[in-house]
Amino acid sequence: MPVTVNVPQSRPDSSLRERPGSFVRTWSARLLVIVSLGILTPFCLPDSTGRLPQVVQWLLIGVLVTAASQCSSRFALGISLLVMSAWSCAEVGFGNATDWLALLVRFAAVMGLIVWVTGLRQKLVASQRLARIDSLTGLPNRQALIEAIQAELSRARRFHRPFSLALLDCDGFKQINDSQGHLAGDEVLRQIGQSLRQHTRQYDCAGRWGGDEFLVLLCEVSRDDVLAVAERLRAAMRHNVERSHPSLSFSLGLVTIHEASSWEECIQAVDQAMYSAKRQGRDQTHFAEA
Repeated sequence: MPVTVNVPQSRPDSSLRERPGSFVRTWSARLLVIVSLGILTPFCLPDSTGRLPQVVQWLLIGVLVTAASQCSSRFALGISLLVMSAWSCAEVGFGNATDWLALLVRFAAVMGLIVWVTGLRQKLVASQRLARIDSLTGLPNRQALIEAIQAELSRARRFHRPFSLALLDCDGFKQINDSQGHLAGDEVLRQIGQSLRQHTRQYDCAGRWGGDEFLVLLCEVSRDDVLAVAERLRAAMRHNVERSHPSLSFSLGLVTIHEASSWEECIQAVDQAMYSAKRQGRDQTHFAEA
C-alpha cells in the first residue's frame, strides 16, 4: 500500500532557513536610517543660495545609499522618494530655487542611484542563496546544512531542547550509475530531492550532504516520536522510487542530539548510526542518542 506522511508540504526553498540574527539586523538597519534622518532634519534648511548646505546634501545621499544597501528594496525606495520629495519642496518653498530642470535632474539621478544599489543588493542576495543550494536536486547543500545545524545547536543550548538528525544513504545507487549511466543516476537524485521536499515539514531542513547521501534536520519532535517519523520518511522515499527503480532502497541513520560541542560532532554521530544501519542490511534504520 502507498505510504504517506501526514505533514504539510514545504515550499521548494523552505528548507533554507534565514541565518541567525537576520531579522534583528534588518530592523537595526532601518532604525539606523530613521535615526540618522531625524538627526539631519534640523540642518535641512536652505542657505542664502536657496540650496541645502553641501555637507547636508552628501550626508542625506549617504544615508539613502545605506538604506538601499542594507534594507529591503521597498523600504529603501519608499524612504528615498520621501526624502527627495521633501528636499526638493524645501528648496522650492524657500523661494530661491527656481531651476526646475536642475531639481528634476538631481531627483532622477539620486533615485536612479538608489534603484541601482538595491538591484546590486538583490543580485548579491540571490547569488548567496544559490551558493547554498545544490544545483542538481534544488535542496540545500552541505554548507547550508552546516549552518542549519549550527543554528539548531545554539537553540538547543539556549532552550535545552534536543533535536534529531537523519542521514539517508541510497542502497544500490552505484549499480544504477554503472548499469544505466550517470544521467540516470542524476535523475534518481532529482527524484529523491523532490520526494524529500514533499515529505518533510516546512520547519525541518532536508538537503543533499554529498553524493547519494541526504541529511534531514528534524526539529520539535519528541524522543518517543522521532523514530516513527524517520521510519515513515524512509518508507515514503522507498515507495516513491520503487516503481522506476525497484532495486533502490535507503539505509537511515538517526540520532537525537542532546548536547554537542560542534556540528562535526553531530555529523560524526549520525554518520556512525547510518553505517550501523548499513551493516544490519539494506533498507534498515538505526537509532542512537548523543
